[in-house]
Amino acid sequence: MKTKRKISLKWRIFAALTGILALILVLLWLCQTVFLNSFYKTVKVYEAKSAAQTIAANLYDDDIELQIAAACTAHDISVKVLNHSYNTVYASSGREMPSFFNNIPDSELSAFSEKAQENGGTYSEYFEGFRLETAQSGKQSGKPRADVTSFIVATVVADQAGGYYTVVVNANITPVDSVITTLRVILIVVTVLTVLGALIAAFILSAGLTKPLKKLSDEAKELATGDYAVTFEPSSIKEVDELADSLNYAKTELGKIDSLQKELVANISHDLRTPLTLITGYAEVMRDIPGEVTEENLQVIIDESNRLTSLVSDVLDISKFSAGAQKMQPEPVDLVAEINGIIPRYNKLMERDNYHIIFEHGALQSAPVTADSTALLQVLYNLINNAVSYTGEDKTVTIHLEEDGENYTVHIIDTGEGIPEDKLPYIWDRYYKVDKNHRRAQMGSGLGLSIVKQILDAHGAAYGVTSTLGEGSDFWFSLAKNSERDA
Repeated sequence: MKTKRKISLKWRIFAALTGILALILVLLWLCQTVFLNSFYKTVKVYEAKSAAQTIAANLYDDDIELQIAAACTAHDISVKVLNHSYNTVYASSGREMPSFFNNIPDSELSAFSEKAQENGGTYSEYFEGFRLETAQSGKQSGKPRADVTSFIVATVVADQAGGYYTVVVNANITPVDSVITTLRVILIVVTVLTVLGALIAAFILSAGLTKPLKKLSDEAKELATGDYAVTFEPSSIKEVDELADSLNYAKTELGKIDSLQKELVANISHDLRTPLTLITGYAEVMRDIPGEVTEENLQVIIDESNRLTSLVSDVLDISKFSAGAQKMQPEPVDLVAEINGIIPRYNKLMERDNYHIIFEHGALQSAPVTADSTALLQVLYNLINNAVSYTGEDKTVTIHLEEDGENYTVHIIDTGEGIPEDKLPYIWDRYYKVDKNHRRAQMGSGLGLSIVKQILDAHGAAYGVTSTLGEGSDFWFSLAKNSERDA
């Protein structure tokens, strides 16, 4: 299947700006040429009607003659005001305009007055092709100036004495062909200059917008190769600057993760190498030296094999959580019974190395919650292993279970060196290690806290850690109580 060629952002912007320009020019041509006559006629009719209404409304003002003269001059119209006998009371024309009134006597204007009265007080009519002649042009050539359309609007005004007045307004709508011809020439020049200028501006603008994006894209490709020294430079565009800031932040975080991953690989390699070395060494001794096949030597091999299995299992668990393949299967679980069941696993450690694991649960004989039993055991086991690895010289780890409102909260407390406050937010991170000098844990793989976080997040549980330097750390998590119906 042939891949459709994609258009770059630069040319998309260029095409969009060009299209907008073309639309504006088309509208300009239509308004200034094709529809100019229609617009002109509409405006003249509106002005005539407005003038008639205004004069009619102010007909009894003392300065009505001045108002009529001003309206005629402003709108280039002619006005006659007739009394009920159809005699002219006021008359005025604007700018020596040839008027329809010059060709019709006042008595014939009575027809407009009568039609206005029949039509509710206002009447208007067009006179197409009416030939007018100015005094000046008549003297010079005796030829009519042009074919025009006369628009007449008549408005009847009632008189207080029972009579009425009629305001008749005449607006001549002259052809604008010569104006359109002039406008076309001007529009051609304007269009050519505008198109050239707009095309240049569109090209510069589109190039200016896409150049910083292209630069960011090239720098992002360098980042993809693992070059975390690359810097995404800001530009003069706000949105591009925000993108550059986001990419710089992502670069920093990716750099941290890359560094922590390398450290994790080194630590896991160390933890893998140590049990393998011990297993190989003890096996070779037992093979080569008679009498070395002892219970103690076999137990070392078994312990180191178990440690190796635990490390591999933890790494697999983290991978499953990352891939979303590890699903929780909630069921009723008793926290008291679970903790009592896990402590005997540490009997050998307590007997051999004098560790003390204390379980405090007060008057609580049971603490029913809903959780994945296997995953909950993993949480308890990893938190206890972590406490055992970092507890103080008294080798004491305390497990404290308490009823906290609608929840049961488990605290696992050690007496070690504690964790600096600025490091607390990072200890749950998958690749983070507070002590950069790798130390091998007494039990477990050293990946426990990351697994704990994944499991508790999957349960929607609250969890956290408080720590005081020189006094130890308290890792805790809370699970909601089971209702009586659930129990």
